[in-house]
Amino acid sequence: MLRILFLGENWYGSCARACCDALRRLGCDVMDVDVQTFFPQVQKKSSRVMLRILKWRLVREYNAAILRAAERFRPDLLLSFKAQYVVAQTLRALRGHGISLYNYYPDTSAFAHGPLLARSLPEYDCVFYTKRFWDHDVRQRVSLRESAYIRHGYDATIHRPIELEERDHAQYQSDAVVIATHTKYKEEVLHELLGLRPQLKLTVWGNQWQHGCTSPRVKQVIKGEPLVGDSYAKAICAAKINLALLSGKVQGSSRGDETTTRTYEIPACAGFMLHERSPEVLELYKEGEEVACFSSPQESAEKIDYYLAHPEEREAIAGAGHRRCVPAYSYDNRMAEILRWHEESSSKAPKWQRLLPVGPY
Repeated sequence: MLRILFLGENWYGSCARACCDALRRLGCDVMDVDVQTFFPQVQKKSSRVMLRILKWRLVREYNAAILRAAERFRPDLLLSFKAQYVVAQTLRALRGHGISLYNYYPDTSAFAHGPLLARSLPEYDCVFYTKRFWDHDVRQRVSLRESAYIRHGYDATIHRPIELEERDHAQYQSDAVVIATHTKYKEEVLHELLGLRPQLKLTVWGNQWQHGCTSPRVKQVIKGEPLVGDSYAKAICAAKINLALLSGKVQGSSRGDETTTRTYEIPACAGFMLHERSPEVLELYKEGEEVACFSSPQESAEKIDYYLAHPEEREAIAGAGHRRCVPAYSYDNRMAEILRWHEESSSKAPKWQRLLPVGPY
């Protein structure tokens, strides 16, 4: 049985937890170190200030905990999910004991999440990235040992059709919904859409909308904080149309993304998906049969009008999208790709000695 030390967030509904659970379903013996044990998500400004003050002490504690876990568990490989707080020295110590080092990097930019990644990413034996342009962007600034493209996926235990209760409909039902973290680009798309369709029953859920949104139109449709776990799946199932908006270009990236986790999670829940048109999404789904697409706010308004008026077509596309997505695009299959890469590329066996203590960074 392959032993894997997994680094990522362990809250119910996180993509990292989905990958960790998928590895267990694939027969691996997995020990996970939850980064949020050391870096909790806090809301109050005073709490965020205190975390910034303590940041580097927490980084040292987190990395020491990784080494202790490795010494106890003696893994064959380490798989980090982004891992913005892992330092290069920790990875070098693990490599010295024969542990293969991998990073599954799901974000658009490697340089918008703190200074440590630029030094740690070159230490991994392979970085598996989810945006096709990511590899080129990163190699302009740092050297990577190996890299490979693997797409996002969906969590089979969460992203599935759910039979809704009456109170679920009352809480989540809408003509159109956006469930995503705020970016300026998404706000601009919704601002234009609401200008074209001011009476649209649109609902927005997600991080940073309440504090980051400046559009009065969009502010009126913000429902609340992010939905996670079953609540997220229920909101997808309750909406007539799920808008899959891309993030747009962010700091450290050469371009905007072409797919997101929503590209997979919405169809996995059998939700109807109206996705921004991109070459990559058209490789995954047949437009007009398994997904509906748009390239402008005007086109999105017209597609919303059409599919609200044609529920039979909406349901047929949602069903076909679900069949295309499930089970092919699951995190189980994504993690299986990483395990195959490891089997084909690595014949190293762990060599065990006592791990060195983590020093200053």
